[in-house]
Formats: sequence, structure tokens, C-alpha cells
Amino acid sequence: MLKFFIIILFSISLFASNQSILKSLNTETIKNKKESTVSFIVFNLDDVLLNTSTRFEFIFDNYLKKHRSRVLKKYFNDKNFTDLKLNDVLNDIDSLKLSKKQKEKFKKYLEENYNSDDTLGADIAIAESVNFVNSLYKNGAFIVYITKRSSKLIAPTIDKLKKINFPIAKTKTMLIMDVNDENIVNTIYSFINMGKVISVFSNDIKNISKLKPYFKKDELFLISKDILDSKDFNIIKGF
Repeated sequence: MLKFFIIILFSISLFASNQSILKSLNTETIKNKKESTVSFIVFNLDDVLLNTSTRFEFIFDNYLKKHRSRVLKKYFNDKNFTDLKLNDVLNDIDSLKLSKKQKEKFKKYLEENYNSDDTLGADIAIAESVNFVNSLYKNGAFIVYITKRSSKLIAPTIDKLKKINFPIAKTKTMLIMDVNDENIVNTIYSFINMGKVISVFSNDIKNISKLKPYFKKDELFLISKDILDSKDFNIIKGF
């Protein structure tokens, strides 16, 4: 019972904090709009707006339908995949009591299917992210989605965003694929000549750190449950 109330209180606190951020961004967006300045708001797509850990359930379920494995089934049933990345699971597989051939077979299947069209369809929106982004968009913000996904996946990515009601493929929205640690600064900085980038939301501390020289603290938001405080950027637990 105590755990339940702690979760409820955390959710209320998170919602209140995000509503405060949302109000501030909407206020600045409306102000900039009156001054004919475009307000760009940049979101890292994966695990900021979309929960990609649901892909593992989809992949394991399909694999176990074709290949019986008590070890993999137990691992899947016991594991909490929330916040896990592909490399985390690949490393886990190496530690399981499977033959080398079984490990390589499943790891190959996992890597080949992790970014397939069907698997991308398993992604779900994170909590209040859809409402958060739509509120900004309706108040005049230009929404920019960035992702490390290959440009080959642009069609299924757009389809997924449309399906769960994120503003996309409309005026004042943009999806940029193939964004990595090397090109993120140039990618985001390119919008400065077209308006004002009023905020960047990312769960990648390397990316946020690279942007520090170009933005004020209140313009950078790191999504993290582990880091508690920073003098260089804001930290929120999620949407």
C-alpha cells in the first residue's frame, strides 16, 4: 500500500513539474510568435517520446513461438525491460546458460528485427508526451524530432507518430534521421538561423553536454532517472 501511494505521489509531482515547464515554453512561444520569430523545440524521439522497450516483448514473443527455449523464456518473464537498450539485452544474452550457437542465433535475430517495420510498430507513447508535444504545437511551436534511426526507417517512423497522434508531416514539424554524437550540434544549430531554438529534450547526456556551449541551462532538458542535479542543464524524470 505504501509503495502504491509513493508511486501516485511521484506521478503527481512529475505531472506538476512538466506542466510548469509546458506553461513556460508556451508563454515564450506565444511571445516569439508576436515578434514573428519561429520557436523551435527539439525532441530526441526514442525513449523520450516513444518507449522502445516494448520492442523486446514483441521480438521475444515471436522468437519463442518458433524456437523453444526454457532459458530465454525464463529470462524474458523475469526481466524488466524498462529503460533497457539493445546492447543491454545483447550483453545479458551472453551471460545466459545457452550454447554458443543458441546465443549467436538469438542475438542475430534480435539485431535483425530490432529496427524492422513490424517491430517499430510495437513502440508506444510515453505517458503524457503526446499531450505535451501537441500543446506546444497548437500554441505555435515548430516541433523537431531527431533520432539515431536510419533514414531507411523514415516511413514506418512517420506512420507510428501519426498513429499515436504526435504532430508530424504537417507544417511546422520536421523529422531528422541519422542524428548521432558527431552531427547533433550542427543539426540543431542549423535552426538558429531560421528562428530560436527555445528548448532541447534528450535522454542522451553526451548530446546534451555537447550542446551546453550554445544554450542556456533553462533551454536544455535531460530525461534521466539516475542523475539528480546539474549546473548545466535541467533534469526531468520523464513525461
